[in-house]
Amino acid sequence: MSLVWIYHGNEYKRASDLDPNQVMLMIGNGCDGVSQLINYVINNVLSIGNYRSITARIYRGNNEHLVHFIINLSSGSEEVIILVSRNPADTLFNYYTSTSSENIIECSYGR
Repeated sequence: MSLVWIYHGNEYKRASDLDPNQVMLMIGNGCDGVSQLINYVINNVLSIGNYRSITARIYRGNNEHLVHFIINLSSGSEEVIILVSRNPADTLFNYYTSTSSENIIECSYGR
């Protein structure tokens, strides 16, 4: 069974408050679907009020999904990765070593 994981600040943690099926559905809907995860990242992961812009890379592999957020703040940037996977380490490896652009979608969100 796949679970939702969050990678931030060199730590993995399980996101028990996110349903894996809902997150996969959001990711499956591309940039529009992923925009629904932005509030979760801003409020629950980073606990910040203001950001300048956000870019996201969506990766969809075989039974694994990942969204790599880069949140631009006035003081720099933060990276947050949300994964839906049975093995988050393998999913990260597959994302960073994927040579197929078919598996990756780029998204930008401004404020």
